[in-house]
Amino acid sequence: MKTNTTFGYLRWFSVWVSLLLSTLSWAQTAPTTGWLTSAEHDAVEVKLALTGEFNPTTRTLPALLSVQLKDDWKTYWRAPGEGGIPPRIDLASSKGIEQISWHWPTPSEYYVQSIRTAGYKHQVTFPLEIVVSEAAEMAQLDAIFTLSSCTNICVLTDFPLQLDIDLSQLTPDSEQSYAFARAMSQVPQPLNNAEITRASYSANNQQVSFELSRASGWSSPQVFIHSDAKQLDEVVFKLTQQDLSADKERLSVSFEASHWLELPELVNQKATITVRDGEFAAAYTAPLKADEVSVPNNADHTMTVWSALLAALLGGLILNIMPCVLPVLGIKVQSLIAHHGTSQRYVRIQFLATAMGVITTFLAMGALLGLLKLSGVNISWGMQFQNPWFIATLAVITFVFAINLFGLYSISLPQWLSQWAMKPQSGSLLGHFSQGVFATVLATPCTAPFLGTAVAFALGAPMYLLLLIFLALGVGMALPWLAIAAFPQTRRLLPKPGPWLKWVKPVFGALLLATSIWLLTLLAPHWQPSSSESTSAQTTTERSWQALSFKTIHQSVTQGKVVFVDVTADWCITCKANKLGVLKQEPVYSALAADDVVRMRGDWTVRNDYITDFLRAYDEYGVPYNRVYGPGAPEGIELPVILTSDAVMRAIEDARHE
Repeated sequence: MKTNTTFGYLRWFSVWVSLLLSTLSWAQTAPTTGWLTSAEHDAVEVKLALTGEFNPTTRTLPALLSVQLKDDWKTYWRAPGEGGIPPRIDLASSKGIEQISWHWPTPSEYYVQSIRTAGYKHQVTFPLEIVVSEAAEMAQLDAIFTLSSCTNICVLTDFPLQLDIDLSQLTPDSEQSYAFARAMSQVPQPLNNAEITRASYSANNQQVSFELSRASGWSSPQVFIHSDAKQLDEVVFKLTQQDLSADKERLSVSFEASHWLELPELVNQKATITVRDGEFAAAYTAPLKADEVSVPNNADHTMTVWSALLAALLGGLILNIMPCVLPVLGIKVQSLIAHHGTSQRYVRIQFLATAMGVITTFLAMGALLGLLKLSGVNISWGMQFQNPWFIATLAVITFVFAINLFGLYSISLPQWLSQWAMKPQSGSLLGHFSQGVFATVLATPCTAPFLGTAVAFALGAPMYLLLLIFLALGVGMALPWLAIAAFPQTRRLLPKPGPWLKWVKPVFGALLLATSIWLLTLLAPHWQPSSSESTSAQTTTERSWQALSFKTIHQSVTQGKVVFVDVTADWCITCKANKLGVLKQEPVYSALAADDVVRMRGDWTVRNDYITDFLRAYDEYGVPYNRVYGPGAPEGIELPVILTSDAVMRAIEDARHE
C-alpha cells in the first residue's frame, strides 16, 4: 500500500515536472513580443508571435503580426488607395534575418468624402514568413514596425519588435499554428468559380481596366488593385463608383492611374485584382495588355496647368514687394539713378543680366528640387533655410555686401574674370547677374499670394511641368527688370543723381546688415537640444500655444472644441506678418483666447518629419499653413496664405457649430 502511494506521488510529481518543463519549453520555443502600445497613441496595440515551426528547406519561420484598433481607427492594406501609408517593417539592427514576407488579408473599402482607401478596422492579423540567413542557428529580430492609423486624422506610430530566436530550441505551438492557418485562410487566392477575362491599360486616358466573370453572379463587389512590380510602387489607382459595374455574371472595373512624377510604362506589367463580394474573396493576377481607346478631352487638365502658370507669374511678380527682396531691388534702382547719363543700350544690358540671374536661379532651384524629389527626399519651398550651413553662408554673403555698400570693403574679381564679365564702357555684367541670383535666394523664405498654389502644383507635377512653372516664377519675379530693359526711357521718371545719392548706399547697406543679423538669429534653434516631450518633437516658445499633435487635434474635436493650427518658421517672413498683423490683433487675439479654442503651433524652423507629414497630408509644401478644426469641420478648414481677420473669425465660427 505504501509502495502504491509512493508510486502515485512519483507519478503526479513526474506529471507536474513534465507540465513545468513543457511550459518552460513553450516560453522558450514560441517567442512573442506580447502586446505593445505607444504612450503617444494608445488606440493601437500590436503583437508579434512565432508559431514555433521552422522550415529548414526554405529557411522560414511562420509568424503572426496582430493589430488591435480601438473605436473608429483603421489601418491600411498593401496598396492603401488614394491616401494612407501601408504598414512596414524595417529590419534595421536585426541579425541573422534576411527579409520578412508579408501575406495580406482581404481588405475593406472606406470613404472619406470622395477619397477611397483600402484597409482594416478593429483588428487584423498579418501572417508573416521570416527568412533566416543560411547556416544561422541563432537569429535576433530587432526591427521597427511602422503603422499608420486614421480616423478624422492620421497618426504614424513606430513599435519596436525584438525577439531572440534559437532555432535549435523551437518546437511547434499548436495554438499559434492554428492561428497562422486561420490567418492564411483570410489571404485571397485565385478561385475556380470566377476568372479574369480582361486586363488592359489605355495610355490615352491612363486607365487600367479589368473584366471578371463568375457563374453565380455578383452582388455588391468591392475591388482592389496592386502590383508587385517595383516600378509601380508609387502609382496610385483611383476608383470611382461609375468606374465599377456588375451585370449578372460580368464585373467591369476601371482604375485611373497617376504618379507624382510621371507614369511608368504599364503595358505588360503584372497587376493583381482582389475582389470581395460577401463571403467571396479572391485575387487574380494578369499582365496588362495595350488597349486603344479614343483620346479623352483634356480641357480641364490644360486649364489647371494654365492656371498654375498664371499663379506662378503673379506669385513671382508679388515677390518683388516682399521685405526679403526690397534691399536688392533698392540697390538696383540706386544703381540706375547713379548711371543716369548712360546709354539706353547699357540700361538694357544690365537689367537683362539681372533678369537672367533671377530666371536662371529659379530654373536651377526647380531642377534641384526635381532631382531631390526623384531621389525620394521630402521637398518643400524654403527648405534650404532649415540647413544651418546655408543660413550661415547667406549671412556672410549679406554681411560682405553690406560692408561693401558702407565703403569699408571693395569686392574685386580676378583680372581674367573681370575681362570676361565686363564691357569696356560698362560695369560688371556678372555683378548684375549675381544681383538677380542674390534677390532670388533672399526671396525663398517669403510666401506671396498665388506662390503657394503654384509651388504646390509644381512639386506634385511631372518634371517638365515643375521646370515650366519655376520658369514662370522666374519670369514673374524678373518682370520689373524686363520692363525697364524693354523701356529704358522709364528711368527719366527717377530723380537725377546728386549729393543726396551718397546717403543711399549706407541706407541699403543698413538694410542688408539687418538681414545678415536676422539670418544669424535663425541659427539659434540649430544650437538648442531637441525636445521629445510632444509627438511632433518640437517646442513652442509661448506657453499659450501647444505643440502640433494629431492626437490632441482628434481628442479636442471629439470634446467639442475648436483647434487652430499655425504651422510657421522663424525664417518665414509671411509667417511673421500673419502673426503680428492678424493673430496678435483684435478680434482674432480674443477669439483664440476663448476657453473652447485650442491653439496649436508647428515650428518648422528646423527640419521636422512630423510637421512635414502633416503638411503632406494636405498636399502642402511650405509655410505659412493655417487650418481650423472643430465639431463643424472635423476635416479642418484651410485658411489663405496671407491671413485676414475676417477669414480667421469666419473659419472659427464655422468650425465651432455642427
